[in-house]
Amino acid sequence: MRLLTSLLAVFAATAGSSAAFDVSCNSNYASYYGQNSARNQQSLGEYCKDATEDLIVLAFMNGFPNIILNFANACETTFEGSTLLHCPNIASDIKYCQSKGKAVILSMGGASGAYGFSGDSDAIAFADTAWNMFFKGKSDKRPFDDAVLDGIDLDIEGGSGAGYPAFINQLRSHYASDPSKKYYIAAAPQCPYPDSYLGTTLNSAWFDMVYVQFYNNFCGLNAYPTWFNFADWDNWAKTKSLNKDVKVYIGAPGSPSAASSGYVDGATLTSIYNDVRSKYSSLGGIMTWDVSQARTSGIAKSIRAALDAGGTCKHDGGGSTTSSTSTSTSTTASTTTTSSSTSTPPYSTTSISTSTTSTSEPTSTTPASCPVSGAPCSGNQQGCNGQKFAICAGGSWYIGSCAPGTYCYMGGNTAMCDWSNGRPTDTCAVSGGASLSKRLDFNKVSLITRPNLRPKPMSAKSNRPTRVEFVAGDITDNKYSTVVKIQTNKNAFTGDWSFSFTLPEGQTVESTSRGAASINNNAVTIKSDPSSEDANNMAAIFKIVGTFKGTYALPETNSAVFSST
Repeated sequence: MRLLTSLLAVFAATAGSSAAFDVSCNSNYASYYGQNSARNQQSLGEYCKDATEDLIVLAFMNGFPNIILNFANACETTFEGSTLLHCPNIASDIKYCQSKGKAVILSMGGASGAYGFSGDSDAIAFADTAWNMFFKGKSDKRPFDDAVLDGIDLDIEGGSGAGYPAFINQLRSHYASDPSKKYYIAAAPQCPYPDSYLGTTLNSAWFDMVYVQFYNNFCGLNAYPTWFNFADWDNWAKTKSLNKDVKVYIGAPGSPSAASSGYVDGATLTSIYNDVRSKYSSLGGIMTWDVSQARTSGIAKSIRAALDAGGTCKHDGGGSTTSSTSTSTSTTASTTTTSSSTSTPPYSTTSISTSTTSTSEPTSTTPASCPVSGAPCSGNQQGCNGQKFAICAGGSWYIGSCAPGTYCYMGGNTAMCDWSNGRPTDTCAVSGGASLSKRLDFNKVSLITRPNLRPKPMSAKSNRPTRVEFVAGDITDNKYSTVVKIQTNKNAFTGDWSFSFTLPEGQTVESTSRGAASINNNAVTIKSDPSSEDANNMAAIFKIVGTFKGTYALPETNSAVFSST
């Protein structure tokens, strides 16, 4: 495939360029690429052969300002003496895609990773680094060699919001230094308005496109028209956004297995798109997670047809139609594999992977023993050992700890930290592979249907800066589970902590996955067990289970009080 990719680039250079991506259209199709979500991901160049997508979002840079890249089977090589990915095949494909009139941007963030800025100065410095490594600047290590990206996407799903406006402003100042091409800033908020992590940034920095994720939430496509809230985002675009011409995309799962909830078939999505197009001028088109899912399910073809039939622009894209079968070829292997399934586990997962793998490697290996720090391993294996995850680095195991209250589980080729949900907590397994999950939230289909289940993150009353959030989990008959997320905004807290809040009327708490719970009327206090906690923590994530009467509602976050020694 390396030879084929090079030939594609040569062909592109001699064949001339197609019509360029036009951000002002309401018929653009954007799709994420790089995480092999359907387990049959082809090379980037293969997807750019035809006119289906107008814009490709590379996923992800899941670590910054200390850069970590992950593109699953699309790239597995690193710079010599470094853990930074070096992706010459993707580099060639970026240039090929651009020659076909498509834009290619890089997504920062994702559902898991080590990212965030300490403040504006940190963010400004990283904007300089990003310009030098991925755009027109110069750096001794450029992951995509001389390929120049068309922009950045912010898919921020954790940490604080510090620094992002400063990062965007500094990057845009670099954009302005190169009038030879257009550069873009995009974001991928969840549909509840305002977004928990990007709300302030969206109001204070310039965005060209916003890919609103209408899935895994009460306001998803499956809730159309009752709770589907494109109107909220259209109003934001016209009244709050600095760029009054910003384009808002309908974000959709590419298949039923691409998200926990929110998938609708092609005909339904077409109907929703046509309705939105007739009402809201901010519409930019449709986004899917991800391209491998959308191509395999066939919905990508339906989306392209809907956009061309009713939108303001019809992009050329070039080339012949690519088959949407489950057979695919890795960019780094000469073998061809066929996916037998596109299903994902029914529970929420968060990957901790930082490496990548070729499809030529075995999908799983039965370990002789649990991975142990420093013990030998091979290739890009990953593994689990109870509450520890393992990554093969330089021929030996690196062992890391899952967040308190979560355990390591293998999801196909990937080690993931997750709540046990009744599963064994002493998993011992080794596998080759890497993939990052995206927004597989804790909410299941049809359970999140009311505004009183909308997460409301806010600062808790505390003896240290702390952020708290309640997220609805399973709701069956009169039983519920709620995930509690506590995160310090500054300094770590000790393992000796307590958390109190007020339950809605009619609710009880029967158990907690962390510490011990006591109840006085509707006042709940959860006290940690210091002997089972780490000495220093930046977050506490756990689940409470109980019963409710009438209509279930989340606890009010303004009642939350957190304290730690």
